[in-house]
Amino acid sequence: MNSFLASLAIFTLVLTGVAGAHGGGCRKSSPPGQCCHMDNSKGRVHCH
Repeated sequence: MNSFLASLAIFTLVLTGVAGAHGGGCRKSSPPGQCCHMDNSKGRVHCH
C-alpha cells in the first residue's frame, strides 16, 4: 500500500508540472522578478 501511495504522489507531481509548464519567453519590459508573456489562447499578456 505504501508503494502505491508513493507512486501516486510522484505521478501527481510529474503530471501537474507538465500541465502547468508552457513556453513563450519573457518580455524585456517585464517587471523585476516577474516573467510576462502573451497568452495567445486568451489574447492578453499575463505575468508569473
